[in-house]
Amino acid sequence: MIRSFMPFDVVDLLVAGRALSNKAKTRDGVGRKDARVSDLASIVGDWFNPQLRPCAWVYTEGLALRGLASVRDRRGPHAWEINRLLVADQDRNCCLKLLEHVSLAGGRLEVGRIFLRLSTDSPLLKAAQETGFLSYSTEHVYLRERADGTETKSGVPSASSPRRKKVDDEYHLFGLYHACVPPHVRRVEGMTYKEWQSNRDRSPGQEWVFEKDGDLVAWVATDADRHCGHLDVLAAAGDEMQSAVEYGLDSLSGCQQVCCLAPDFDGALLRLLEDRGFGRVTSYSVLAKELLVRVVEPLAMPAVPA
Repeated sequence: MIRSFMPFDVVDLLVAGRALSNKAKTRDGVGRKDARVSDLASIVGDWFNPQLRPCAWVYTEGLALRGLASVRDRRGPHAWEINRLLVADQDRNCCLKLLEHVSLAGGRLEVGRIFLRLSTDSPLLKAAQETGFLSYSTEHVYLRERADGTETKSGVPSASSPRRKKVDDEYHLFGLYHACVPPHVRRVEGMTYKEWQSNRDRSPGQEWVFEKDGDLVAWVATDADRHCGHLDVLAAAGDEMQSAVEYGLDSLSGCQQVCCLAPDFDGALLRLLEDRGFGRVTSYSVLAKELLVRVVEPLAMPAVPA
């Protein structure tokens, strides 16, 4: 049986321990250590938020809780991402049931697309595909450790100076995205500006842009917690890519670790990260499921004589 999450379910989740680990990974969660207790506290906190309460479900069998799935909006309300999929590694049936239920709930709420990120070696990947999730991209986690405990600067001069991203840059950033990302990815994430705005990953932290002749040629975003810094880069050419990466690394030079989630299709970024001392840690398959959304059409009614 699948039902909405209730706060008392936390007890079963705690008892289950690591057997029910989170198989879904969000972009802002990559590189961060799983904090199980704080995450469970966050689930309870979401339950008390009236806007989020319907967005977490558990699968039970008798008195046993076998799994949990929860979702959150991406940049817009018509795109969801699964941020928690707490199931056992080999519990294919539980995974199927939860993903099917998430899809039904999304259809009722007129969500257009649901995104899911799973490890490429996850035994649950085929189960997700059986429920209609299609893999459209592969992303690699690159990590660099600062071994000596001191800050390091790149020393490489930038081809252009960045500035902080403004709201007015959004449309031009979409143009950069359109130029850098292959069509098979754009078909899922957004062929139009409106789709792209809704389907994008959540805000990655502080954002800067590089301009050349009035056009945006690179974008870099950084975010840092106590131990790990996160780097995101998008650039139109090799020089701009190098400038963006070096600027991001300098901004994160105080972090013990720097993590970057790089798409498989961006060979220039992968090579540059390896040149800068990054090593590949793991890989994720990015999946999406398109839902049929009801379209309201005008209906002509015959005039009623007075």
